[in-house]
Amino acid sequence: MKHWKSFFAATAVALAASHMVLADAIPFRISLNTGPNHVRNIALKAFVEKLKERTAGKLDVQVFPSSQLFKGPDVPKALAQGGIEMGVPIILYISRIVPNAGIMDLPMFFGRTIDEIHKVMDHEAGDELNAEIEAKLKVKIIGPYLDLGHGSIFTTERPATNLAALKGLKLRVPGSAAARARYESLGADAVSISFANVPIALAQKTVDGLMTTHETIRSAKLWESGLKYAIDTQGAFLQYVPMVGNPIWKKMGPELQKAVVDSWNETVGGARALAAKRQASARKEGLANGIKSIQADAKELAAFRKRLMARQDDIIKAVRIDPKFAARVSAAFK
Repeated sequence: MKHWKSFFAATAVALAASHMVLADAIPFRISLNTGPNHVRNIALKAFVEKLKERTAGKLDVQVFPSSQLFKGPDVPKALAQGGIEMGVPIILYISRIVPNAGIMDLPMFFGRTIDEIHKVMDHEAGDELNAEIEAKLKVKIIGPYLDLGHGSIFTTERPATNLAALKGLKLRVPGSAAARARYESLGADAVSISFANVPIALAQKTVDGLMTTHETIRSAKLWESGLKYAIDTQGAFLQYVPMVGNPIWKKMGPELQKAVVDSWNETVGGARALAAKRQASARKEGLANGIKSIQADAKELAAFRKRLMARQDDIIKAVRIDPKFAARVSAAFK
């Protein structure tokens, strides 16, 4: 019995020591614009724990949620300038600087399954895009993207009974110009505002709704801001890009770099599975809080996708996506 008590005591001391921060530890601040109960923040907990164990106090890892340090669109610039060490911004924000990052908003992605998207973006197409992002933003992408999930359209006063019902509404959409083109094709006025400003924009009726996920609605309790209806379209799949700024990446050296990459790769698979489960449970919670959700009609979705595909070349040109890159991504789906 004494032997086991000694063993458990030694184990506890070892674990505590692994989470101690050394006096000369390198600061490693992670900036998130979502709250603590959002799936991204929850997923990062496992990564942070793994990273702390691996680096044994050599990195002072701290997470700052709810835009405490920077709003989502400002994270890439802050990384490049050394204002923070790590961020996991939604890919749509990156498309403002790297147009090819808007690729998942093109019509060819409309209605794709999660598996189909992973098979494309986790391989050659994603590698090519990552190399461009790294060069332009001066960051290091440490592994596969973190899933958020398929987006839905949520509205306040007008019931979202079908796609046609969205005509004339002002909808907040994440930053991508390709995303704006998609919702403008529905006859909606696409508005780009920071997510931190969404609750007040809904309450003040600056916007009539937004495109996001059920998980995001739950994490911010946006039913309290007046959302009443939702239509699930599977029209967009949202992912976050894990990146570390070059200033800290170069400073860390090979050993700590490997610790960061290995910690992410060991946790991202479980985080993706968690995201899928939480989307389903978040939809149920939205229903319980008064959001009437429906699945868009399959025939209407197919007809809309056909109209969008007819515009794809024009959208590619308008949002400055490289046509050759788009062609390679399209070929990867086939």
